[in-house]
Amino acid sequence: MKKKHFGPKTLRCWSYFTSAGEGWEVGFVLQGKSVFVGNFVHQPEATRWFTMMNREVAVFAKRNPVGPKFPVTFWRSFLGNHLYTTYYSFLDRLFAKHTTDYRKATLRDRKKFSKISALWSIGEKVPFYKAA
Repeated sequence: MKKKHFGPKTLRCWSYFTSAGEGWEVGFVLQGKSVFVGNFVHQPEATRWFTMMNREVAVFAKRNPVGPKFPVTFWRSFLGNHLYTTYYSFLDRLFAKHTTDYRKATLRDRKKFSKISALWSIGEKVPFYKAA
């Protein structure tokens, strides 16, 4: 588990990166309450998001400074909405990349399949799935 602390110790906020079951969880906690939680299947993607999220929190805190009497609940909600917006933008870019990669792989496999299937005689071809 990785942790990165932000701000003064009295504020108690940190980000974390840990394994969760078969995947990875990245989150942010402010004064003991969860602000953001994201789940990933692949560790490299989770690591990239953890790094990006830490940078986003630092930039957000610098652009939106607050005083000691500012309502923490509002700032927690404001930060959470910003992190989720950034998170889903990050995922959109990842999904677009994965979609492109899998389309190319499917096209490549379809071409290979058509070349291999031409070598089979008609009598040998059977459907992959046959209902009972």
